[in-house]
Amino acid sequence: MPWDELKQALAAQKAAYAQADPLWTVTGTNGASFRAHPAFLEEVRLGNGLPDLLTATDRQTFGVALGRWRVTLDSHLEEIPEVRTALGLAAGRFDSVDDQITLLRHRDAVRSLRVGSDRVIAAAGTAFADRRGARTVHDYVHLHSFFLTAVNSFGGNYDPNTHPGRVDALYALAVGSPAAVGAGTAHLGGETDWKTHQPGFALAVHAEAGRLNFRTPEALVGHALKHVRRGGSPVPTDAAGVHALVADYLAEARQKIITTPTNDVWSGLAQTGATRTYYFGVLNKHACMVAVDSAGLAWISTYYAPDRI
Repeated sequence: MPWDELKQALAAQKAAYAQADPLWTVTGTNGASFRAHPAFLEEVRLGNGLPDLLTATDRQTFGVALGRWRVTLDSHLEEIPEVRTALGLAAGRFDSVDDQITLLRHRDAVRSLRVGSDRVIAAAGTAFADRRGARTVHDYVHLHSFFLTAVNSFGGNYDPNTHPGRVDALYALAVGSPAAVGAGTAHLGGETDWKTHQPGFALAVHAEAGRLNFRTPEALVGHALKHVRRGGSPVPTDAAGVHALVADYLAEARQKIITTPTNDVWSGLAQTGATRTYYFGVLNKHACMVAVDSAGLAWISTYYAPDRI
């Protein structure tokens, strides 16, 4: 890919850039450095976002730009050794840029839990994820989140003798539910739908909402437990109750896709280019997010609502 206009735009901002496959390293005149896929940089260019990311020196403007484009700086990634220690992860595990960004965001998310800052519980969650065969960083964060959320729902002090077994039992029920067994991707698009926002892809997602699911069973049950109904009944422990919890969550996510006008759908490409996320609903309030990769495979990545934690 030549990316000639992108290179010219970076040069115009007097930004230094080093091309690598697949990510480029970009350093602005403000001293900020980050790694990104050229397709992401091109999207930022087309959105006129390069000046604020590469030249802004006041914290407010720069901070807004980082949030708008969801950019993680190289200086943020320097926290990764501390993050691994807090989570009980071995040094060097999940070490790609995309993996490190995912770990940082996971660390920030679990901090909101009552038990989220307890390193003993975090390490027990990592052991749980390892027992369940977490291969990718996404497997890990979904399983780790499930463990911490389950322990959080038990209340009281953490009991290392009984709580891991209770989480194992709850997980077995959840991952064995019909909704979780049906998890996987759907081939709904192509590289164009990943590279730039395509209203036609939003229409395809809308039409196929009834068969869309999360990418893996671990992802579905991890999100379903994380986003249980606010102020509702305690997390169930029987098979019928757990199956209903997972099925209701998935059905509600699909319904949000169906009821969102496709003209209101917008999207953004991940900094590393791993996926484009199409947003059905209002970000940070009530939304179902659908990810698509460069091969056109799509899946539900997140769903939350005002009445869900």
